[in-house]
Amino acid sequence: MTTDNRTFWMLDTISNPGAVIETYVADAPSKWRLFKGQSHVAQFPAGATLKFSRDFPKHRKLFDFVANTLSLIIASKKVKDILDSVGVDNCEYLPVAVKDHKDKAVGPEYFIIHPVGGEEGLDLEKSVYDKDHFDESRIRRVHTLTLNKQAIPPRARFFRFKPLMREYVIDQVVADAFKAGKVTGYRLFAAEGWDGSFMHLEAE
Repeated sequence: MTTDNRTFWMLDTISNPGAVIETYVADAPSKWRLFKGQSHVAQFPAGATLKFSRDFPKHRKLFDFVANTLSLIIASKKVKDILDSVGVDNCEYLPVAVKDHKDKAVGPEYFIIHPVGGEEGLDLEKSVYDKDHFDESRIRRVHTLTLNKQAIPPRARFFRFKPLMREYVIDQVVADAFKAGKVTGYRLFAAEGWDGSFMHLEAE
């Protein structure tokens, strides 16, 4: 059997020290569609805005990835351009204006980056996890993640695993491009063996 030497990373944008967003776009369709991998772009409102959380009044800095409690990827045009440049073709880019605590628009163009669909690629027999109480096809809590790389398509570079749709995965090509582009506001954790936490074991 051929060894698959591809490397995959869990993408953490939650723990950066910048501005935090806690409220979803007003008048947008229900956010649950995003976690089902369904297309959202046709129903997404023009002029959508996201605002800094008043619960974090001292958190004002904007990074390329914006921390949020919504399990979304909110990122700058730089990130979008990098993903385009390395051939990521499965994402919708939902444009949003980011506003500060005083309702003033700040920063460059930002987008909610939404990978449509999801990928196989978890070895569910070897992984250790808790199932979702309401939907046993979903994973609620990861303890140890084991990959089945042969099931991950070669084109998969920025994606989510089908049972784990609130977590985002990138491959080494994207990781290298982020580093070369000096993207800010994220950390990477090895997907193989990941314990479900973004609180330690920061990767280079």
